[in-house]
Amino acid sequence: MDMNNKELILKHEKKFAAILASHVLMKPKLSAWMIFIPFIFIFYFQDFSKYKKQRKEFLENWLLSIKKALNEACEAMEEKRKIDTQRIANQANLKAGVIGKYDRLLEVMANHYSLLLNAKGDTYDAIVRSAYRNRRGEFLFFINQLIDAEKSLNKALAPQLRKTSEDVMSTIKKIEKGSGKLRRQEVNTFFGPVK
Repeated sequence: MDMNNKELILKHEKKFAAILASHVLMKPKLSAWMIFIPFIFIFYFQDFSKYKKQRKEFLENWLLSIKKALNEACEAMEEKRKIDTQRIANQANLKAGVIGKYDRLLEVMANHYSLLLNAKGDTYDAIVRSAYRNRRGEFLFFINQLIDAEKSLNKALAPQLRKTSEDVMSTIKKIEKGSGKLRRQEVNTFFGPVK
């Protein structure tokens, strides 16, 4: 296992999360005329502070499962054992019907990270190409598994979340649409456009 690869993976996932946050959260816009009306300017800064807090929370929450899956892949490799995402899923405070969906998501991510940790390369792009043996279709298969696992988990969680916010489904759809689009763009970034 290459510890540099772990750093490359985390750096990439943080960058991905930041880009996704910009698709999901609306950053308040500052207009030139706001500077001339002080009380409007105050409202802008209040909105901007709220946006920064939401963005920070989004990034922390998005990366939580990623870090758990990555750490499990590392520990499994170090201990020369199979990946055990069920243990992590069981530790989450989720209802019985949701735990299996969460386990599936963690398993897809951990298996992917395991491949990346063993790959050769100096950049994230290079380790992805190495892990998937320069086969676009294999990486695309992983992307589709990941998207399906995320959607399945979101669908299982939605009834519990609906009670807390009317905008939850809209936000989930933005996240799914944004992450799907970004991941498919990554396929072209890593393997080049389809000819």
